[in-house]
Amino acid sequence: MHSLRHIVVCAALAGAGVLGHAADAPLSPVAPKPGATEAPKAAVAASTGQLPAGTITTAQALTREDLESWLDGLIPSALVTARTPGAVVSIVKDGQVLLEKGYGWADAEKHIPVDPKSTLFRPGSTSKLFTWTAVMQQVELGKLDLDTDVNQYLDFKVPVRNGHPLTLRHIMTQTSGFEEVIKDLVAFDTASPPLRDVLVSNMPPLRADPGTTAGYSNYATALAGYIVQRVSGEPYEDYIEHHIFQPLGMAHSSFRQPLPAALAPLMAQGYMETGQPGHGFEVVNLPPAGSLSSTADDMSRFMIAHLQDGTLGDARILQAATAQKMHTTPTRLFPDLNGIALGFYQQDINGHRVIAHGGDLNYFHSDLALFIDDHVGLFISVNAPGKEGMGEMLRVRLFNSFADRYFPKPETPAPIDKATRQAHAAMIAGTWVNTRRADSTFLKLVDLLSPTHVTANPDGSITSKTLLDPQTFVETAPFLWSEVDGHDKLQARVQDGKVVAWATDSLAFAWSYQSPGGLAAAGLQQAACGLALFIVVLAAATWPIAAVVRRRLKTPRAESPALRLARRLADASAFALLAAVVAWVAFFAAVISTTFTGLDPLLHLAQVIAILGFAGGTLANVWLLVVQLREHKRAGTLAWTAVRVIAFAYLLAVAFGYNLLSLSGHY
Repeated sequence: MHSLRHIVVCAALAGAGVLGHAADAPLSPVAPKPGATEAPKAAVAASTGQLPAGTITTAQALTREDLESWLDGLIPSALVTARTPGAVVSIVKDGQVLLEKGYGWADAEKHIPVDPKSTLFRPGSTSKLFTWTAVMQQVELGKLDLDTDVNQYLDFKVPVRNGHPLTLRHIMTQTSGFEEVIKDLVAFDTASPPLRDVLVSNMPPLRADPGTTAGYSNYATALAGYIVQRVSGEPYEDYIEHHIFQPLGMAHSSFRQPLPAALAPLMAQGYMETGQPGHGFEVVNLPPAGSLSSTADDMSRFMIAHLQDGTLGDARILQAATAQKMHTTPTRLFPDLNGIALGFYQQDINGHRVIAHGGDLNYFHSDLALFIDDHVGLFISVNAPGKEGMGEMLRVRLFNSFADRYFPKPETPAPIDKATRQAHAAMIAGTWVNTRRADSTFLKLVDLLSPTHVTANPDGSITSKTLLDPQTFVETAPFLWSEVDGHDKLQARVQDGKVVAWATDSLAFAWSYQSPGGLAAAGLQQAACGLALFIVVLAAATWPIAAVVRRRLKTPRAESPALRLARRLADASAFALLAAVVAWVAFFAAVISTTFTGLDPLLHLAQVIAILGFAGGTLANVWLLVVQLREHKRAGTLAWTAVRVIAFAYLLAVAFGYNLLSLSGHY
């Protein structure tokens, strides 16, 4: 559960050069923090003892003594480097807790240390695993079928796209096809509204046929939770307590918002980084997607239950066959990359089978990984993204380091021949857009402001520059690349001799990349927009400058009333367009700095100003050109006005294409 104000909105501001530091989105999969530099990446890697991928090592015996000594030497220093107040870790093995330990502060101001048995953290989207478990319980009872149209279970209608109904299998494999939606996703220190109300009022459109395209969706997960509520006859929070928490003895866990009185004092504070004030309790308005509060000890119980095919002691939450189906039924949209099982996504590493789920709120960042065949589980959570996202990255680095220490395997795939590498690198090089996106709202602007670039390097390797740290890959099989000094892979899909899509091993379950087409595909749209805006700035600047010069030289304009009115409207429209740009930047900044609530007035103001600036400005400049032609003005004057018309018209087309002129309040 990354802050969508980080994967989407921050991306837009960062891409616009408005924000120098970007983070990532509430309710999203684990990934290093956008905008993080290589320096912090290296710092955290060093502080966690991470080895370069492919380094041949001898496996350490996974014992409590070795594990505790290793973690004690790594995590405290990593927290200091990352400026993150606290962390909690739990590792289970062979049906038992191997180690649970807290590090740093649950409440830095009150100097309350992290206790793995009693301190509650917010696992974010790791909460989804409980929703998927609940769905499979209802499948066992015969109340749900994974391949039935979800409208059979709902009391409102989900659209059917191109004759492809949405099913629970699509939802569990993150191929629902829903657009990204972030409005009212998170609030603070309030009660969550009724789940049905949020689902009905904030339903996003389907941008892809269900089952065809990866597109991580918090909305879809919440829909599954509501279906559990409907068919079971119990409110979602009650259901999870009765059928998962109580059987497993998870006495310090809750999906309720606000927390029950008995648990509220145990909640860790969330921070941006060490030394800054703590923040309030984040309320996730789609609870099945990420509202869990839990301790490391309770998460250990949940991990053991899944590692033991649904059992913990005498308790059983799933039949063995059902649990195995959840763990071993991967959906792969790219054949050589990790896929996604029924809710758990694959994170295989060093030749070991791993299923996992991470999660993020604004301040808490977590990861859960099950080494299925090794009967080992790892859970980590931190209570701050930290300096430049290093706290957020810590869980990713720790997972890699843990695997390299206890489950190592040489990873030295040989590159294919240089000529083929160079040819294929040239084919994939270009600008790409994420399939986890919104096409019908202004959030589409993220595609323009922060696209993904792939660069072909002279040696035939490629470098992808996404919201994450830049990654360099070398091709080891046709259209399959391995990360240099890393564990990731990248695969391209080729049709008719062209690369049409690609994804990375670590995030193929959540999204892939497609060509945007047109100028954007060539990487020229940003430059074209910049040039057009520069022309508008010149138009705005020349009006007052020309007025001052004429006044000083005492040479008033000789123009007809019609020309005077047309010129003044055209000149004023330049300021209106620039005001529209400022209004949209202000709105994005407000979304970034608040909890997404109460922003509709600012949104509608930006939309109205945009209509006046983009549409009105284009019409005003066209009218000015028509009047000038009628009055036979000089060629230079006509040329400058024509340039202005082209600039305004192009920006109008962009504004229309990216939904800046819509009066919709959905996003």
